[in-house]
Amino acid sequence: MGERIRKGLRTLQSELPFLKELKDGACFHARRMLQTPHERDFAALRYLRPSANECFVDVGANQGQSIESILLAQPDATVVSFEATPTLGQKLARRYERYRNVRVVPKGLSDCAGHFTLFVPAYKGFVYDGLASFDREAATSWLNDERVFGFDPAKLVISEVACEIETLDAQKLAPLFIKVDVQGYEYNVLNGGRDTLRRYEPVLLLEAFKSDIRTVRLAEELGYNEYYFDGSYLRRGSPTKGPNSFLITPRRIKALCSAAEMASTACVIS
Repeated sequence: MGERIRKGLRTLQSELPFLKELKDGACFHARRMLQTPHERDFAALRYLRPSANECFVDVGANQGQSIESILLAQPDATVVSFEATPTLGQKLARRYERYRNVRVVPKGLSDCAGHFTLFVPAYKGFVYDGLASFDREAATSWLNDERVFGFDPAKLVISEVACEIETLDAQKLAPLFIKVDVQGYEYNVLNGGRDTLRRYEPVLLLEAFKSDIRTVRLAEELGYNEYYFDGSYLRRGSPTKGPNSFLITPRRIKALCSAAEMASTACVIS
């Protein structure tokens, strides 16, 4: 889907909010039927071989897109998903309450625990809860005339919502994979999970990895290298298409290659 079409859909849903629920429902059903992840990168998860105690962690659940895409690649995986926006977290918890392998935690993750203010943008009364952030600037700046036709900044309202925050280390999880998409707060999430990252060396999936030098330095400190998925292979380096980067340690790459050899599939090219 081209950016102009996406821009048109954003403009339309701001004028007709009920279309958002219809669109999300249609997308979920279509992806399940077609066995297609919401982003191509999640197809790479099929190469992972989780042990009995390992889980897949989703930080920034939004509308549940990543949960669905993880389950497409790993139907039996244990998924632990965090969503800081209370209304979204509760909605997802209800949706997946009958799934034994999915746990939705209606809390955010950062590098210190407490109660924080979440900034939630709304345009013309339509709440963009998926763009909520602990960083007011990140919540404010994404919606603009490049993303919405006829954008009127006077009609953009930022609400403040109190939410509970914990650290990744406090969850005592054994992650094989962690996706973090929290509107500019990725460093804080990872910084609050240093012990977990050191101990388990999970594969990380981040958007705009190099936009925050602190995240780059933390990855280097913990021995992670950057990879991207081209649709068939994981390749060393920065993504050539799309915003997502995989961060993987040498030990995990070796394990991925071993699993691929056992399945007679070359999944990693350094």
